[in-house]
Amino acid sequence: MTGSAPAWRTALGELPAVRRGRWAVGGSASLALHGLPVDPRDLDILVDDAAAAEMVDGLRDAVVSDEACWDRGDVRAVRRALAVVHGVEVEILAGVEAVGPAGDVVVATPDLDHVDQIIVSGRQIPVLPLSAMQVLLDATGKRERAAMVANVLGGKPGGAGT
Repeated sequence: MTGSAPAWRTALGELPAVRRGRWAVGGSASLALHGLPVDPRDLDILVDDAAAAEMVDGLRDAVVSDEACWDRGDVRAVRRALAVVHGVEVEILAGVEAVGPAGDVVVATPDLDHVDQIIVSGRQIPVLPLSAMQVLLDATGKRERAAMVANVLGGKPGGAGT
C-alpha cells in the first residue's frame, strides 16, 4: 500500500467550505473517520438547505445530477445531488430519512447540531457521531456494520435508538 490518501479522503478535502449551513459526513466515510476498519467507496454528506445550496454551488462543475424528492426505498431525501470528485461519488442529501418497509419514517434526519469534529488534512470536518450512525445502520438493515459500531461503543447491536 502506498502512502497516498484514499480517493474518498482526497475528495473530502476538496469539498467547498460551508459558511451558512450545517452538514456532516455520514455513511461508511463517517465510520472510517472514527477509526473503524471500513473502506469507503463514496461520500455521503448530510446537509441542511443552506449547506446544500453552498455545497452544490461550490461543486457545480462536478455535479452530475440534482433532484428533489429522491427515494431509494430504504432511504429518501427532500433533495439529492450527486457529484463526482476525484472519481468518487459524493452524495449530498438534504432532509434525509430512513424508511421502513411500509413507507413509514423509522429514523428522521440526524441532528446536524450535534456532530463530532474530526481534523482531516488540517481542516475540521463535521462527522455524524457513532451513536447516530448505529441507529441509521440498524434502520437500514446494515446489521454487520451496526454491530461493529455497537462493539466500539460498548453496547449491544440493535440497542441504540429503540
